Amino acid sequence: MKKPRTLRFAAAGSFIALLLAIAGRRIDAAVPAIHLDQQVFYNWLALVLSPASFLLRSTNPDGPIVPSAAFAAVTITLNALWYATAHHVYLLVVKPANAMVSATEPAWIAIPGSSSSSSPRRSSPSERLADRYKHRLSTEQTGTITDDSNSVALSESHSR
Repeated sequence: MKKPRTLRFAAAGSFIALLLAIAGRRIDAAVPAIHLDQQVFYNWLALVLSPASFLLRSTNPDGPIVPSAAFAAVTITLNALWYATAHHVYLLVVKPANAMVSATEPAWIAIPGSSSSSSPRRSSPSERLADRYKHRLSTEQTGTITDDSNSVALSESHSR
C-alpha cells in the first residue's frame, strides 16, 4: 500500500472541502441576491465532491451552508477521511482485479489451414486464404485434402 499517495488523496479531499466551505460562506453572505440555480449547482458539487458537507447539512437544508468554523473543520476532516478511504478501497479491490484481468493473455488456438504464428495480430483474409491454399497443396501431395467445413479424405486418384 502506498501511504504517501493515500495521504495526497486525503489532502486533496480536505482542500476540496475547504474550497467548498469558502464558496458556501460566500453564498451565505449573498443569500438574497443569489439565484436558485447557483445554489442547486453548489449542492450538486457538494454532493459529488464533498459528501460529508452535503450529509451534515441534510438535517437543515434551508439553513446556512457553512454555519460555523467548527462545521467547516468537521467537514474538512470527514472529507479527507472519505477520500483516503476511497483510495484505500481502490488499492485493495479495484487495482488487483484490474491486474488479474490484464495479466491473462488470450489463448491463441491453432486452426488447421491457418498460420500458426504466435503473434497477437490477426491475419488478414488474404493471408488466411494463402495459408489455407498452402495447407491444401501440402495435403494434396500427401494424398489427403482437408476441407474447412468437414474433413474429407480423398485419394490422389479421385482428385485427378
